[in-house]
Amino acid sequence: MLFAIENARVMGSYERSCVVIGNGRILEVGSSSLCEGYRGRARFLDAEGRVLIPGIVDSHIHLLSYALSMRELELRGVRSIEELKEAVRSRVRVSRPGEWIVGRGWDQELLAEGRYPRAQDLDEAAPDNPVILARVCMHAGVVNSRAMKELGIHKDLLFEDEFYEAMRRIRATKEVESLMLRAMRTLSSFGITEVHSMDASLEELNVLRGLLERGLLPIRVRLYLSRGLSSDLRGDLLSVEGNKVYADGSFGARTAALREEYEDQPGNRGMLLMDWREISRIAEHLRAEGKKLAVHAIGDRALEEVIKAIESGFNNLRVEHASLTPPDLLERLARARPEMIAVQPHFTVTDWWLGSRLGSRVRHAYRFREMIELGLRISGSSDSPVEPANPWMSIEAAVTGGELGASPMSLD
Repeated sequence: MLFAIENARVMGSYERSCVVIGNGRILEVGSSSLCEGYRGRARFLDAEGRVLIPGIVDSHIHLLSYALSMRELELRGVRSIEELKEAVRSRVRVSRPGEWIVGRGWDQELLAEGRYPRAQDLDEAAPDNPVILARVCMHAGVVNSRAMKELGIHKDLLFEDEFYEAMRRIRATKEVESLMLRAMRTLSSFGITEVHSMDASLEELNVLRGLLERGLLPIRVRLYLSRGLSSDLRGDLLSVEGNKVYADGSFGARTAALREEYEDQPGNRGMLLMDWREISRIAEHLRAEGKKLAVHAIGDRALEEVIKAIESGFNNLRVEHASLTPPDLLERLARARPEMIAVQPHFTVTDWWLGSRLGSRVRHAYRFREMIELGLRISGSSDSPVEPANPWMSIEAAVTGGELGASPMSLD
């Protein structure tokens, strides 16, 4: 079917124009007179003078987690342990005894007590419900005593794989399809027309496939499956592009792998989860299948391992985050030419405390402009539900530098 959008102000000229679309592709852009030739042949949409921009692609989002977050306890902005406990109590009041309470978004850097919440805190708020609360970075979480008993574990603070396994075990599958559809419609309302969903499970793939078969997918979805999973699904609206793996953790949990120790935790250089040889082995397997490997690398030590893998001949690699890029690594990145670097501008808002983690090294964080000037292919993304899914908030952060842009150790 042909569509003709008339009375649109196309980004760039902003004069009243006509855009003709067929088979999901833009065929022609021209003056208002262009539309006259399509009268009777196309379905017309009147933009009524609104600005028409290209569809936005979120190149790094966790679609299923974003969907599930719509029903979970939101803890972003909580300023004290007591406020966090009250939020848990409010959810307990509308939950059945024994029902899991799942929340996300707390940040110990914002808490008045300046510490992680612990099981004892959650026990006071929810003695009869198992509770798991994810840190804002989604690389760490805390559980209460009831949750430890149900999960068969013996510690309340969970990091990296231990945390992911706990979340996997307690996630309910009911309502997933309706939540996924709601999430994608919300993304579409922001102007997003395509997402790259990271760490995708077979559950997520099957839900999306079911929606596709019924003609209900409102946006294009490109999946990067969790390590070890595979699918040959390829299509215009839904496709499996490859796999996603982790080379390190996050700044917030102090698990991002650094060359030098953390400024606020001497002796700790984070967690290097795989070296360049292991990355290369996975990339080689995927390349034989015509697929890509997305590698999470936040710290400079992890990023260097990814660069080594690219330098050894694997150009089917895309880098996720590349948050800390000293000059020598930026130069090597520019020479290595990864498939893409997916960056998250909104980190400059929520990582306002980064100077305490990195000290003077913070000047090498989030060097988006330098990446562009070096000719690297970078793509903006949200990493939602870690950060807000609304792309306009990320675009604002990219322009202003967020909280870090206004700090004494500002990003330029």
